[in-house]
Amino acid sequence: MSDDVGIQNAKEEIREMIEKCNKCGLCKELDPIFRIFREEALSSRGKAILFSKNDFDKSLFDNPLCGQCKEKCPFDVDIDNAVRKARQILNLKGKEHEKNKEFLAKIKNNENPFS
Repeated sequence: MSDDVGIQNAKEEIREMIEKCNKCGLCKELDPIFRIFREEALSSRGKAILFSKNDFDKSLFDNPLCGQCKEKCPFDVDIDNAVRKARQILNLKGKEHEKNKEFLAKIKNNENPFS
């Protein structure tokens, strides 16, 4: 499967994951990142809004993937899985978080990745 097909498939999966989201904001109540920074784009609802606008590249590495948003969601929307898929899209585009590159390079060189 080509990267373009993989990207399109992942985008469609994300759209399906968030289609039940009505942007009510209940997920923000338990969102640890939103509680600290108070920035909508960093909240679970903010990510759902970005994804619904076909923006799959922003604020993906600030999500703790803790499951709190799904726990509070009345529609059982799984933003964490949508973020994982969006990260997959970045990977297929050849974009990667700098810390992830460093971590993988240390593993490849048989070094301690945490040092």
